[in-house]
Amino acid sequence: MRDLVISIGHVGRDFEMLATCLRSVYAEDAPGFSLEVWIVYNGPPRPGFEAELRAAFPQIARVIYEPGPLGFCRTHNLVLGEAKARYLLILDDDTVVAKGTLSGMVAWMDANPNVGMAGCKTLNPDGSFQRIWGLLPTLGTELRSIWERDVYWPARLFERPDAEQDVPWLNGSFMLVRQQTLDQVGLLDEHYYTYFCESDWAWRMQKLGWRVSYVPQHSIVHVGGEHSINTSLKQPIQIVRAYVNRFYYFSKHHGRLAHALLRPITVLAALGRIVRWSAAGLLRPEAREIAESRVRGFADVVHLCFARDPDVLPEKYRS
Repeated sequence: MRDLVISIGHVGRDFEMLATCLRSVYAEDAPGFSLEVWIVYNGPPRPGFEAELRAAFPQIARVIYEPGPLGFCRTHNLVLGEAKARYLLILDDDTVVAKGTLSGMVAWMDANPNVGMAGCKTLNPDGSFQRIWGLLPTLGTELRSIWERDVYWPARLFERPDAEQDVPWLNGSFMLVRQQTLDQVGLLDEHYYTYFCESDWAWRMQKLGWRVSYVPQHSIVHVGGEHSINTSLKQPIQIVRAYVNRFYYFSKHHGRLAHALLRPITVLAALGRIVRWSAAGLLRPEAREIAESRVRGFADVVHLCFARDPDVLPEKYRS
Protein backbone atom coordinates (compact mmCIF):
# COMPACT_ATOMS: atom_id res chain seq x y z
CA MET A 1 0.00 0.00 0.00
CA ARG A 2 1.35 3.42 -0.91
CA ASP A 3 2.23 5.88 1.84
CA LEU A 4 -0.01 8.82 0.96
CA VAL A 5 -2.94 9.92 -1.19
CA ILE A 6 -3.50 13.68 -1.35
CA SER A 7 -6.97 15.11 -1.97
CA ILE A 8 -7.01 18.60 -3.51
CA GLY A 9 -10.22 20.39 -4.41
CA HIS A 10 -10.21 23.06 -7.09
CA VAL A 11 -13.04 25.43 -8.00
CA GLY A 12 -11.38 26.84 -11.10
CA ARG A 13 -10.54 30.34 -9.93
CA ASP A 14 -6.76 30.25 -10.37
CA PHE A 15 -5.09 27.45 -12.31
CA GLU A 16 -1.61 28.84 -11.65
CA MET A 17 -2.26 28.71 -7.91
CA LEU A 18 -3.12 25.03 -8.22
CA ALA A 19 -0.03 24.48 -10.39
CA THR A 20 2.19 26.11 -7.76
CA CYS A 21 0.73 23.81 -5.12
CA LEU A 22 1.31 20.73 -7.29
CA ARG A 23 4.88 21.72 -8.10
CA SER A 24 5.60 21.91 -4.38
CA VAL A 25 3.98 18.50 -3.80
CA TYR A 26 5.93 16.80 -6.56
CA ALA A 27 9.18 18.31 -5.31
CA GLU A 28 8.99 15.71 -2.52
CA ASP A 29 11.69 13.17 -3.31
CA ALA A 30 12.30 11.22 -0.10
CA PRO A 31 13.72 7.76 -0.89
CA GLY A 32 11.11 5.02 -0.73
CA PHE A 33 8.23 7.45 -0.15
CA SER A 34 5.22 6.96 -2.43
CA LEU A 35 2.33 9.34 -3.00
CA GLU A 36 -0.61 9.92 -5.31
CA VAL A 37 -2.49 13.14 -5.99
CA TRP A 38 -6.23 13.16 -6.68
CA ILE A 39 -7.81 16.38 -7.92
CA VAL A 40 -11.52 17.11 -7.53
CA TYR A 41 -12.73 19.85 -9.86
CA ASN A 42 -15.93 21.34 -8.44
CA GLY A 43 -16.18 24.75 -10.05
CA PRO A 44 -18.24 26.01 -12.99
CA PRO A 45 -18.30 23.72 -16.05
CA ARG A 46 -14.89 23.85 -17.69
CA PRO A 47 -14.47 21.47 -20.63
CA GLY A 48 -10.87 20.54 -21.16
CA PHE A 49 -9.81 21.00 -17.54
CA GLU A 50 -8.46 17.47 -17.14
CA ALA A 51 -6.55 17.63 -20.41
CA GLU A 52 -5.01 20.96 -19.44
CA LEU A 53 -4.07 19.65 -16.01
CA ARG A 54 -2.58 16.40 -17.28
CA ALA A 55 -0.58 18.23 -19.92
CA ALA A 56 1.18 20.10 -17.12
CA PHE A 57 1.20 17.27 -14.54
CA PRO A 58 0.97 13.86 -16.24
CA GLN A 59 1.82 12.12 -12.96
CA ILE A 60 -1.56 13.00 -11.39
CA ALA A 61 -3.25 9.75 -10.41
CA ARG A 62 -6.90 10.75 -10.71
CA VAL A 63 -9.01 13.72 -11.78
CA ILE A 64 -12.63 13.75 -10.62
CA TYR A 65 -14.66 16.22 -12.65
CA GLU A 66 -17.81 17.22 -10.73
CA PRO A 67 -18.89 20.76 -11.63
CA GLY A 68 -20.20 22.26 -8.42
CA PRO A 69 -20.16 23.81 -6.03
CA LEU A 70 -20.01 20.66 -3.93
CA GLY A 71 -18.78 22.12 -0.65
CA PHE A 72 -15.66 21.16 1.28
CA CYS A 73 -17.00 17.91 2.73
CA ARG A 74 -18.49 16.39 -0.42
CA THR A 75 -15.43 17.39 -2.44
CA HIS A 76 -12.98 15.52 -0.23
CA ASN A 77 -15.32 12.62 0.55
CA LEU A 78 -15.14 11.70 -3.15
CA VAL A 79 -11.47 10.93 -2.51
CA LEU A 80 -11.59 9.72 1.09
CA GLY A 81 -14.30 7.20 0.27
CA GLU A 82 -12.39 5.58 -2.57
CA ALA A 83 -8.64 6.10 -2.25
CA LYS A 84 -6.56 3.65 -0.24
CA ALA A 85 -3.22 4.46 1.33
CA ARG A 86 -1.62 4.32 4.77
CA TYR A 87 -2.46 8.01 5.13
CA LEU A 88 -4.73 10.48 3.37
CA LEU A 89 -4.12 14.21 3.23
CA ILE A 90 -6.66 16.95 2.66
CA LEU A 91 -4.72 19.84 1.16
CA ASP A 92 -5.95 23.24 -0.01
CA ASP A 93 -5.03 24.23 -3.55
CA ASP A 94 -3.70 27.59 -2.32
CA THR A 95 -0.87 26.05 -0.32
CA VAL A 96 2.84 25.64 -0.96
CA VAL A 97 4.32 22.59 0.74
CA ALA A 98 7.87 22.83 2.05
CA LYS A 99 10.15 20.09 0.76
CA GLY A 100 10.27 17.21 3.21
CA THR A 101 6.96 18.06 4.85
CA LEU A 102 4.95 15.23 3.31
CA SER A 103 7.41 12.44 4.05
CA GLY A 104 8.29 14.02 7.39
CA MET A 105 4.66 14.19 8.55
CA VAL A 106 4.07 10.58 7.53
CA ALA A 107 7.18 9.52 9.44
CA TRP A 108 5.98 11.46 12.48
CA MET A 109 2.60 9.73 12.30
CA ASP A 110 4.34 6.35 12.05
CA ALA A 111 6.21 7.19 15.25
CA ASN A 112 2.99 8.27 17.03
CA PRO A 113 0.48 5.49 16.37
CA ASN A 114 -2.19 6.87 18.72
CA VAL A 115 -2.52 10.09 16.66
CA GLY A 116 -5.43 9.90 14.23
CA MET A 117 -4.93 13.26 12.52
CA ALA A 118 -2.11 15.78 12.40
CA GLY A 119 -1.41 19.20 10.94
CA CYS A 120 1.85 21.01 10.33
CA LYS A 121 2.95 24.57 10.99
CA THR A 122 1.14 26.90 8.62
CA LEU A 123 2.55 30.25 7.58
CA ASN A 124 1.13 33.28 5.82
CA PRO A 125 2.94 34.39 2.65
CA ASP A 126 4.85 36.97 4.70
CA GLY A 127 6.19 34.23 6.97
CA SER A 128 3.99 35.03 9.96
CA PHE A 129 2.27 32.27 11.93
CA GLN A 130 -1.23 31.28 10.83
CA ARG A 131 -3.67 29.88 13.39
CA ILE A 132 -4.88 26.43 12.33
CA TRP A 133 -6.73 25.23 15.45
CA GLY A 134 -9.16 26.59 17.98
CA LEU A 135 -11.59 25.64 20.72
CA LEU A 136 -14.42 23.23 20.11
CA PRO A 137 -17.90 24.79 20.22
CA THR A 138 -19.59 24.63 23.63
CA LEU A 139 -22.24 26.65 25.43
CA GLY A 140 -19.35 28.47 27.09
CA THR A 141 -17.86 29.62 23.79
CA GLU A 142 -21.28 30.66 22.53
CA LEU A 143 -22.04 32.66 25.67
CA ARG A 144 -18.72 34.46 25.45
CA SER A 145 -19.34 35.19 21.77
CA ILE A 146 -22.05 37.65 22.87
CA TRP A 147 -19.37 40.09 24.04
CA GLU A 148 -16.07 38.65 22.72
CA ARG A 149 -14.60 38.48 19.25
CA ASP A 150 -12.43 35.52 18.22
CA VAL A 151 -13.87 33.47 21.05
CA TYR A 152 -12.64 30.24 19.46
CA TRP A 153 -9.06 31.52 19.28
CA PRO A 154 -7.97 32.87 22.69
CA ALA A 155 -4.36 33.99 22.81
CA ARG A 156 -3.46 31.27 25.32
CA LEU A 157 -3.93 28.62 22.62
CA PHE A 158 -1.01 30.00 20.62
CA GLU A 159 1.60 30.63 23.29
CA ARG A 160 3.74 27.71 22.04
CA PRO A 161 3.64 27.79 18.23
CA ASP A 162 6.95 25.91 17.99
CA ALA A 163 5.98 23.03 20.29
CA GLU A 164 4.36 19.73 19.39
CA GLN A 165 0.96 19.60 21.07
CA ASP A 166 -2.46 18.04 20.93
CA VAL A 167 -5.15 20.42 19.71
CA PRO A 168 -8.96 20.37 19.69
CA TRP A 169 -9.30 20.49 15.88
CA LEU A 170 -7.37 21.42 12.77
CA ASN A 171 -7.99 23.76 9.87
CA GLY A 172 -8.86 22.03 6.60
CA SER A 173 -5.91 23.50 4.70
CA PHE A 174 -3.74 20.52 5.79
CA MET A 175 -5.26 17.52 7.56
CA LEU A 176 -3.25 14.29 7.51
CA VAL A 177 -5.45 11.35 8.50
CA ARG A 178 -4.51 7.77 9.28
CA GLN A 179 -6.41 5.21 7.17
CA GLN A 180 -7.24 3.18 10.28
CA THR A 181 -8.74 6.27 11.90
CA LEU A 182 -10.80 7.06 8.81
CA ASP A 183 -12.10 3.50 8.72
CA GLN A 184 -13.28 3.82 12.33
CA VAL A 185 -14.60 7.39 12.33
CA GLY A 186 -16.02 7.64 8.84
CA LEU A 187 -16.05 10.41 6.27
CA LEU A 188 -16.63 14.12 6.73
CA ASP A 189 -20.26 14.89 7.55
CA GLU A 190 -21.71 16.42 4.39
CA HIS A 191 -24.54 18.14 6.24
CA TYR A 192 -22.01 20.84 7.10
CA TYR A 193 -21.06 21.66 3.49
CA THR A 194 -18.35 23.79 5.11
CA TYR A 195 -17.82 25.58 8.48
CA PHE A 196 -17.52 23.43 11.63
CA CYS A 197 -16.91 20.23 9.66
CA GLU A 198 -13.29 20.09 10.85
CA SER A 199 -14.38 20.49 14.49
CA ASP A 200 -16.94 17.73 14.05
CA TRP A 201 -14.47 15.31 12.45
CA ALA A 202 -11.77 15.96 15.06
CA TRP A 203 -14.19 15.54 17.96
CA ARG A 204 -15.47 12.26 16.50
CA MET A 205 -11.88 11.04 16.39
CA GLN A 206 -11.18 12.10 19.95
CA LYS A 207 -14.31 10.40 21.24
CA LEU A 208 -12.91 7.14 19.87
CA GLY A 209 -9.59 7.70 21.62
CA TRP A 210 -7.53 9.16 18.76
CA ARG A 211 -5.34 12.19 19.34
CA VAL A 212 -5.35 15.25 17.07
CA SER A 213 -1.90 16.84 16.95
CA TYR A 214 0.05 19.84 15.70
CA VAL A 215 3.58 19.19 14.39
CA PRO A 216 5.57 22.43 13.96
CA GLN A 217 8.80 21.00 12.58
CA HIS A 218 7.17 20.66 9.15
CA SER A 219 5.41 23.48 7.34
CA ILE A 220 3.34 24.84 4.49
CA VAL A 221 2.52 28.34 3.30
CA HIS A 222 -1.23 28.95 3.04
CA VAL A 223 -1.87 31.79 0.64
CA GLY A 224 -5.61 32.04 1.29
CA GLY A 225 -5.26 32.58 5.00
CA GLU A 226 -7.30 31.33 7.93
CA HIS A 227 -10.70 29.97 6.98
CA SER A 228 -13.49 27.59 8.05
CA ILE A 229 -15.21 29.09 11.11
CA ASN A 230 -12.40 31.65 11.26
CA THR A 231 -13.41 33.03 7.86
CA SER A 232 -14.23 36.72 7.65
CA LEU A 233 -17.91 36.12 6.98
CA LYS A 234 -19.10 38.76 4.54
CA GLN A 235 -22.06 37.40 2.62
CA PRO A 236 -25.39 36.65 4.33
CA ILE A 237 -25.33 33.02 3.16
CA GLN A 238 -21.91 32.51 4.78
CA ILE A 239 -23.16 33.96 8.06
CA VAL A 240 -26.36 31.94 8.08
CA ARG A 241 -24.64 28.72 7.04
CA ALA A 242 -22.14 29.09 9.89
CA TYR A 243 -24.98 29.36 12.42
CA VAL A 244 -26.98 26.52 10.84
CA ASN A 245 -23.89 24.39 11.32
CA ARG A 246 -23.52 25.53 14.93
CA PHE A 247 -27.04 24.29 15.64
CA TYR A 248 -26.35 21.02 13.85
CA TYR A 249 -23.09 20.52 15.76
CA PHE A 250 -24.86 21.10 19.09
CA SER A 251 -27.70 18.75 18.17
CA LYS A 252 -25.19 16.07 17.22
CA HIS A 253 -22.70 16.40 20.07
CA HIS A 254 -24.29 18.25 23.00
CA GLY A 255 -27.89 17.05 23.17
CA ARG A 256 -31.36 18.58 23.16
CA LEU A 257 -30.99 20.88 26.17
CA ALA A 258 -27.82 22.53 24.89
CA HIS A 259 -29.41 22.84 21.46
CA ALA A 260 -32.43 24.58 23.00
CA LEU A 261 -30.26 26.94 25.07
CA LEU A 262 -28.27 27.84 21.97
CA ARG A 263 -31.33 29.61 20.50
CA PRO A 264 -31.57 32.52 22.99
CA ILE A 265 -27.79 32.77 23.23
CA THR A 266 -27.55 33.09 19.45
CA VAL A 267 -30.34 35.70 19.35
CA LEU A 268 -28.41 37.87 21.80
CA ALA A 269 -25.14 37.40 19.92
CA ALA A 270 -26.75 38.20 16.55
CA LEU A 271 -28.54 41.28 17.89
CA GLY A 272 -25.27 42.56 19.30
CA ARG A 273 -23.62 42.17 15.91
CA ILE A 274 -26.50 43.93 14.18
CA VAL A 275 -26.04 46.90 16.48
CA ARG A 276 -22.26 46.98 15.99
CA TRP A 277 -22.40 46.65 12.21
CA SER A 278 -25.20 49.20 11.92
CA ALA A 279 -23.06 51.68 13.83
CA ALA A 280 -20.03 50.84 11.68
CA GLY A 281 -22.03 51.49 8.52
CA LEU A 282 -23.15 54.88 9.81
CA LEU A 283 -19.78 56.01 11.14
CA ARG A 284 -17.52 54.61 8.40
CA PRO A 285 -18.78 55.19 4.86
CA GLU A 286 -16.08 52.93 3.42
CA ALA A 287 -17.50 50.04 5.48
CA ARG A 288 -21.13 50.65 4.57
CA GLU A 289 -21.46 47.92 1.92
CA ILE A 290 -20.02 45.14 4.03
CA ALA A 291 -21.88 46.43 7.10
CA GLU A 292 -25.21 46.26 5.28
CA SER A 293 -24.45 42.73 4.11
CA ARG A 294 -23.61 41.57 7.62
CA VAL A 295 -26.67 43.23 9.11
CA ARG A 296 -28.84 41.30 6.63
CA GLY A 297 -27.03 38.10 7.48
CA PHE A 298 -27.36 38.46 11.24
CA ALA A 299 -31.02 39.50 10.88
CA ASP A 300 -31.58 36.18 9.12
CA VAL A 301 -29.72 34.45 11.96
CA VAL A 302 -32.28 35.90 14.40
CA HIS A 303 -35.08 34.50 12.22
CA LEU A 304 -33.24 31.17 12.10
CA CYS A 305 -33.35 30.92 15.89
CA PHE A 306 -37.16 30.83 15.77
CA ALA A 307 -37.33 28.28 12.96
CA ARG A 308 -38.67 24.83 13.65
CA ASP A 309 -35.38 23.28 12.53
CA PRO A 310 -32.45 25.71 12.73
CA ASP A 311 -30.10 22.87 11.72
CA VAL A 312 -31.28 23.22 8.11
CA LEU A 313 -30.31 26.01 5.70
CA PRO A 314 -33.37 28.22 5.00
CA GLU A 315 -35.03 27.79 1.62
CA LYS A 316 -34.02 31.25 0.41
CA TYR A 317 -30.33 30.25 0.58
CA ARG A 318 -30.60 26.88 -1.14
CA SER A 319 -29.39 26.66 -4.71
